[in-house]
Amino acid sequence: MTRRSHKADARVRLVCAAVVLGLMSFAAVGPLAAQTPGNDAPLARKQKMIQDRFDRFKDQLFRLREELSQKEPENAARLGRALERAGELGLDDQLAKIVKLLNDPSLLVDATDAQEAWLKNADALLNILLERDGTNDARDDRMDQLNKYREQVGKMLKEQQALRAQSAGSSLSQRMLQQLDSAIQRVDAAIAKQSGIAQQSSSEQGKAPSDAANEQTDLSRETKQIAQDVKRLSELKSADEAPDPPGMDAARGKMADASKSLNQGAQSMSQAAQAMQQAQSGASQSSQQDAQKSLQDAKQQLEQAREALGKQADTQSQSEQQESLAQKAQGLSQQMQQDAAQQQGQQGGQQGQQGQQGQQGQQGQQGQQSQPGQQSLQQAQKSMDDASKSLGKQQPAEATPQQDRAIQQLQQAQKELQDELEKLRKEERGEMLRDLEARFREMLIKQRGINDSTLAVDAIGEKNFKRAERLQVAELAADEGKLAESAETCLQILEEDATTIVFPHVLGQLSEDMRLVEKRLKAIKVGKVTQTVQDEIVQTLQQLLDAVQRMQQDNEQGPNQSGPSQSGQDKSLLPESAELKLLRASQLRVNTRTEVLSEALSEGTESKDTAPDAIASLAERQKECAKIAREMRDKKNQ
Repeated sequence: MTRRSHKADARVRLVCAAVVLGLMSFAAVGPLAAQTPGNDAPLARKQKMIQDRFDRFKDQLFRLREELSQKEPENAARLGRALERAGELGLDDQLAKIVKLLNDPSLLVDATDAQEAWLKNADALLNILLERDGTNDARDDRMDQLNKYREQVGKMLKEQQALRAQSAGSSLSQRMLQQLDSAIQRVDAAIAKQSGIAQQSSSEQGKAPSDAANEQTDLSRETKQIAQDVKRLSELKSADEAPDPPGMDAARGKMADASKSLNQGAQSMSQAAQAMQQAQSGASQSSQQDAQKSLQDAKQQLEQAREALGKQADTQSQSEQQESLAQKAQGLSQQMQQDAAQQQGQQGGQQGQQGQQGQQGQQGQQGQQSQPGQQSLQQAQKSMDDASKSLGKQQPAEATPQQDRAIQQLQQAQKELQDELEKLRKEERGEMLRDLEARFREMLIKQRGINDSTLAVDAIGEKNFKRAERLQVAELAADEGKLAESAETCLQILEEDATTIVFPHVLGQLSEDMRLVEKRLKAIKVGKVTQTVQDEIVQTLQQLLDAVQRMQQDNEQGPNQSGPSQSGQDKSLLPESAELKLLRASQLRVNTRTEVLSEALSEGTESKDTAPDAIASLAERQKECAKIAREMRDKKNQ
């Protein structure tokens, strides 16, 4: 059974449940139809009750069709087809005929055949009511579509963020290049000055030693300042702390080396100035040579740093990548526009088939609408184009704010898509919860009826059972088996939802308990153990019903999640607190059943032949409770 087949409107499913209830009751008549002639009048009366129930069911269909005609025309049309088909098949006339046949003991075989024929026709009616809901199919398709949009926007966002980091690195490289050019020029000037001071100090007609020493001291200070500026340049970061581009580490290392060389040169200049003051020409010349070498080393290291940065500053490839990403954004935007036009065309076609008037103006307004996130995506594309042009002009500093805008617009598109998805998920959860509520409520009513009948039969005493009581218990077993099937259907719904842990386990336990009751009733076991399990089934159904009703309130009143979901997972169907209560109730049922079984064995009301199976079942149930607890713990720690 597919996920979509469970999502029909809750009110229509209530009607379907009414059909199923009628079929169950009717099916129970079948085995009795071939009984002794003495039973014919009661059978006819019971058949007449079913005929009356079918009449009420048709009235309910008619009223519900009128109620849904405006807001849910598709469901209303489905109910209309069911009513029309019931008339074509003559289900009313067939029921009346069966009543007459049951009043004649000689025609019981014909009555049985007529019953089987009616059941086949009722199946056709049931199939119409359980047709796949086109509205829900459209919503599922829409959610798949929005998820694909969101995934593509998410990929674009990551690419844009990576490109933005590259542009920030290129912008930083350009700033550093400009300052490196200035630093190299300053070092060249220092080399020229140092060379001039050395020549004058070695010439006999040079300046006085004190004047030369002063010039050397001034140059030492200038060189220290260059060293400090180069060091600060090597530590320069982008304003937004973007990661360094590849190769930046090598450039920073060369600048750091140049700063050290400049400091060594400044120190040698200072030593040369002192030697010149003391008229130590040999020492002065040696220090000046050391200074000259340090300056040359610094210049070479700065040029190597510039070469490394020059390679990183080439933004042509970044421009091409940015242009490619803009084209992707444009392609997705066009696809979204085409999808929107197709969807609106389908809506217009449906309106035309219904013959509604005055829809052209409404369609015209719809034609101006766009997909969620589409306008933001278009704005992001424009920002990307602008960034690509700036990068093509080797202007990464101008590209980064444009890329920042593109990132913000992509994030906005992602948020709009996520908001629309959450809205649809909320509708989906609401329908699922209403569906489950209807099913649990119907099952609870039926289970209480089975429990009351079991209690009444047990009051007679198994030793006093006659054919009628045994047949009645067999009928109760069949009804319990059909309830188990309903519980298994609910379990399929929750297993496909896959957002809750305890609920599916509890439903599985509920189905097992119903099968256990069915088995015990087939074995004509209607005593305390059976009744205890039946009472637990009612308690479980009531707890499940309460939990679903609370979740319905939360789903209707709670605010939608805003912003893009990091996990991409749906909101859990039930909150953790509700699941804990269900787990606690499941453990309490294990405790109660253990006590009842122990008492039954002590009193001798439970057979020793069946006790091992019952004990083994309890052990498995206890293991399952422990498993649920572990799964809840693991989910919380994720």
